[in-house]
Amino acid sequence: MIPVPPSFIAGVQRALAHPAPGIDPWFGQYYDDLGSELGLVTYLRAKQQLLELVGGWRSVAGKRVLDAGSGFGMVSNLMAAWGARHVMALELFPPMAESHLRVLATHFPELVERISVVEGDVKQVPARSASVDLLLSIEAISHYYDVDAFLDECARVVRPGGYLLISDGNNGANPGLRRFTVDLWERYEAGPAGRFGDREVGDSMLDRRRQIIAACFPQLPPGQVRTLAEGTSGMVRDEIVRAVEEHLAGAPAPARRYRRGELPRDPLHGYVLEALFDPPELAARLARRGFEARAVPHYGGARNDLLLAANRLLRHLPGFRFARAFRVVARRR
Repeated sequence: MIPVPPSFIAGVQRALAHPAPGIDPWFGQYYDDLGSELGLVTYLRAKQQLLELVGGWRSVAGKRVLDAGSGFGMVSNLMAAWGARHVMALELFPPMAESHLRVLATHFPELVERISVVEGDVKQVPARSASVDLLLSIEAISHYYDVDAFLDECARVVRPGGYLLISDGNNGANPGLRRFTVDLWERYEAGPAGRFGDREVGDSMLDRRRQIIAACFPQLPPGQVRTLAEGTSGMVRDEIVRAVEEHLAGAPAPARRYRRGELPRDPLHGYVLEALFDPPELAARLARRGFEARAVPHYGGARNDLLLAANRLLRHLPGFRFARAFRVVARRR
């Protein structure tokens, strides 16, 4: 098993068996696999395999780490358990950030002093320039609305010689995954809710916009509310309210309708859903910002040594056509 302080493992087990009061119900579902010994070992293997690209888990010790899009925070907790001097867990979605704080205080008290949970957007990272040794974006960049702003911030906050490590499952160079994801975007935008492939689709973005309009303009009939919701695709709450107010004052009705192939955007928090990336192109964007960057394909699987060895071999193959996921490792010049 990958060396991990027993207190971390005990904290994970307690967090799942005895959820901290007030945490988001999704926490248990999100980390359901960690409830078994095999699931926890697989999780640790996967994170060690990722960190191999920057020197392995030991390379975290004594470092200043920024976890961009930290979610419920277990990666941040693991980085601290592996000896990081300080971890900033930066998360846009309030229920996740708040849940991380509660879980940290209740089940990982030994890590509290070395982890800062910050509710904020990656396009404005609240860190000093050249202050970060390792910046992580794990299954998060596909939700960033302004990726270029994030990359600019990476160039600002990562110190010379420091690393940026991006890992994501939305490899746009895989034709089958691209087709599935474009279909998934339509389901996220317009529904219906329910299972779609390996994803669980909740309230559609259309329905969320409809709820915003109905709450802010209760005088409008349901049919008009739906029409306005259909015409405000891609807008966030303030933009939606302004567009409807202008229309009610005499301007034309908003006509920003969803088109197939567009990224759906959450109107409450502004994140996007499952953006696709061309991995070498993403690495090139980092190179233009002062990084030595390379993209590697990732095929998944960390349940045993054989799968780990296969992934190490496959990452050296050219092309990304058959890989589900990708990783970009970049060193700041």
